[in-house]
Amino acid sequence: MKKNLAGLFVAAAMVVSLCACGSGGSGSTTPDKTSEVAAGAATEAAAGAATEAAAGGGDAVTLTYVTWNENQRGQIQDTIDGFQKLYPNIKVDLQITPWGEYWTKLEAAATSGNMADIVTMHTNVVAKYVNGGKLAQLDDLTQYDDTFSYDNYPEGVTKLYTFGDAHYGVPKDKDCVVLVYNKELFDQVGVEYPNADWSWNDVEEAAKKLTDKENGVYGFAAYNHDQEGWGNFLYENGGSIIDETTHQSGLDKPESIEAMEWYMNMNANYSPSNEMMAEVNYIELFATGTVAMQTFGNWELSYFTENELVKDKFAITELPAGPAGIKATQMNGLALSVPSDCKNMEAAKKFVAYAGSKQGMLDSINGPAIPAFTGVDADWAKAHDDLYDTGAILKSMDYGVQFVGTESKTKWSEVMNTYVAKIFNGEASVEEAFTQAAKEINEILATEK
Repeated sequence: MKKNLAGLFVAAAMVVSLCACGSGGSGSTTPDKTSEVAAGAATEAAAGAATEAAAGGGDAVTLTYVTWNENQRGQIQDTIDGFQKLYPNIKVDLQITPWGEYWTKLEAAATSGNMADIVTMHTNVVAKYVNGGKLAQLDDLTQYDDTFSYDNYPEGVTKLYTFGDAHYGVPKDKDCVVLVYNKELFDQVGVEYPNADWSWNDVEEAAKKLTDKENGVYGFAAYNHDQEGWGNFLYENGGSIIDETTHQSGLDKPESIEAMEWYMNMNANYSPSNEMMAEVNYIELFATGTVAMQTFGNWELSYFTENELVKDKFAITELPAGPAGIKATQMNGLALSVPSDCKNMEAAKKFVAYAGSKQGMLDSINGPAIPAFTGVDADWAKAHDDLYDTGAILKSMDYGVQFVGTESKTKWSEVMNTYVAKIFNGEASVEEAFTQAAKEINEILATEK
């Protein structure tokens, strides 16, 4: 059933403000070797790329492409440049707006019927745009590229933007969460660097040795973030945010409560104060050497590779295993959508079909986001392996769990975030907050079809 978006967007804006996959930043990383990798891979893909005899024909059109990912500007522009070689009559104007402002503007544009031609979409809010009738179905893209298939992407990412049997977003990228650490801080106290065999206990022991509150150094930043922070540890302990098998909240499971209690112990003993973490951007806390270890989405790493303060000091590894040896990392992915009332529908579909093709993805391997096309992640890894351990990222994806998206996510995320804030503020215990949150979330989930 289609719904009026005006009332829905208020809640949606609250949710997206708390989960910024790939948000913010400056300039994409383009090391010299990436051009070599891209050139070789592109040659292979070009042979199979769908081209039309009259690709450049027709009236001139300018598409508007909107996103919040400043640190992916160069990466996105590379895909645009590749597209415009194939379709020289179609220009693409890339417009980048900061994360919070992006969603406010998109809300206004959606309600007034003036959305951009190409919209970067997030799983947190896509259901509201689909239910509001604001996004076009994208099931006819083989008309523009006869090799196009949604089977080319991870099933979990594709599913996030699929409603019924219809697709409303072409997967753009995929991601996971890793442990980032400051080698210099480890060296100063003589602590072994983290590795893929570490457990929660290893992280806690290292954090204890690394924490020097008098000198403003903290062993581990246990910050409030469901995707990049505490949510991963729930899954590593056998818990969950939403149990997709039962379609119920997993927050009230003993395993989830136990994991969050461990995380909050790290928060209380080895992290900057919650007040400090609220005032100082969590990326800055790590980049300035305030924090020795922190969990980050891989899309954030360009902020460190381009930061003179930390680019030679940081390294990454897989997340530590839970008490029973379970390893998990939450995986997500963005998509490109087209508004249902797009004035340049054919040109916009040509673009998303190209951006989602193997060639379009190969165009973009120089930037921080991992292309969603299956197999291209290996090309991306080769292009970045002199910057950090890309193998840790690829390995993490082997055991990744899908970041949860459901039709009512906007509503239940608001409930979850409210109760988690009570935990961090000391207003409720983990068990109290998670138990009540689960009860209210289950009531919301019960209203879904």
